[in-house]
Amino acid sequence: MRIPLDTCISYVESKLSTIPIPDWTQANVISKDTIILNFDDIYIDDIEGNKTKVETHTAEEIETLKNSFAEGVDLKEFPPAVRYRGPLYDKPYVLIYGYGRCEALLSNKKKEWFFTLLEGDDDAMEDVQAMENEQLPKRINKEVDMRKFLAAKVKQGKIGNTEKDIREKFRKIYTNRDKTVMNRVIQQVMEELNTPQPYILYTSTPRIQQWLDNHSSESYSIEGEYDDDRGMVGVHIKEGYQYRAVIAAIQRYHKEGQRTYVIGHFSPPTKKATLNSKRKQFIKEFDDIRTALESCGLNTWPIEVMGFLPQDKEHESIKKLVKVSDVI
Repeated sequence: MRIPLDTCISYVESKLSTIPIPDWTQANVISKDTIILNFDDIYIDDIEGNKTKVETHTAEEIETLKNSFAEGVDLKEFPPAVRYRGPLYDKPYVLIYGYGRCEALLSNKKKEWFFTLLEGDDDAMEDVQAMENEQLPKRINKEVDMRKFLAAKVKQGKIGNTEKDIREKFRKIYTNRDKTVMNRVIQQVMEELNTPQPYILYTSTPRIQQWLDNHSSESYSIEGEYDDDRGMVGVHIKEGYQYRAVIAAIQRYHKEGQRTYVIGHFSPPTKKATLNSKRKQFIKEFDDIRTALESCGLNTWPIEVMGFLPQDKEHESIKKLVKVSDVI
C-alpha cells in the first residue's frame, strides 16, 4: 500500500515499530530503531560523504525518484539510514545511505522524514554503504565503484594489501556478484595497489603471448594457428571452456583433418580449489566428454591436453608448461 507523500509522516508517527529495519550484522553494524528527523539535523554530503560511489545519481534519476514519491510512499521498503555523531555538532546526524531518496524528498519540499538509526564505526559504515547499493538494482554498484571502495580499504589500512584480504572483503560486500566480475575487479585492484601475488594470472591472450615471448623455453600456438613442430593446431583455454574447445576441435578435424592441442590456465586458486585440483578437474572434464561422445559413436578423439601455463610463482618454473603427467 502506498501512503500519500503529504500525509506520510503523520501516518508513520504512530507506526514506527512496523517500518522494516534492515539487518547489517554482517557488516558489524547495529540497526537500532526507526526515527523521524528534521532534515536540518542531518549532515548530507553526496560529494564526499558517499565514499563508495564514483558517480552519484544523475538528474534524470533524481527526477524519477521525485515523481515516484509524489505518487505515494511504499512503507514496505527500507528507509534511508543515519548515524548519530554527537550533540556537539549543529547537525548531529550523518546520512549513511539514501542520498538519492533524500534529494528527491527535499525536491518535493519535505522538511522531515523517517530513517533507520545505525550504530557502528567508520569502516563498518562504509561497508554498509557499499552493501546497500547492492540491494537496489536500479542503483547497483558499477565495477569502478567496487575498485574504488576496495582500494580505499587497503590504502586506509582497514584491510591488508593481500589477495586474500581483498577477496574476503569483496565477498562480504558484493554477495550476489558472479566469479567473473569478482576476479576481474580484484585483479584490477591488485594491479592498482601493486599487491604481491603468489600466482600468475593470464587475463588475456596478449598476456599469454608475453609469457611465450619473454619466458617460455619452447614455442606454442595459442590462437588456433597450425604448429609445424607438433603437426597440430594449438589453442589456450581457461577452465570452464572445455565443451567449447571440444566442439571446435571436432569441427576443425572434420573440415581440415587437423588435430588440436590445448593449453589450460585458471582463475585464482582457493583453499577448496587448489591449482592442482583445478588441473585434475580440467583433465577429468575432457575425459568425461570423450566418454560421452564415444558412447554416441565418436571414433576419433581430435584433442589433446598439452599442459598448463605455469601459475605458482614459488613452486613452478616460469620457463615451461606444467605437464599433464605432473598433475596426475
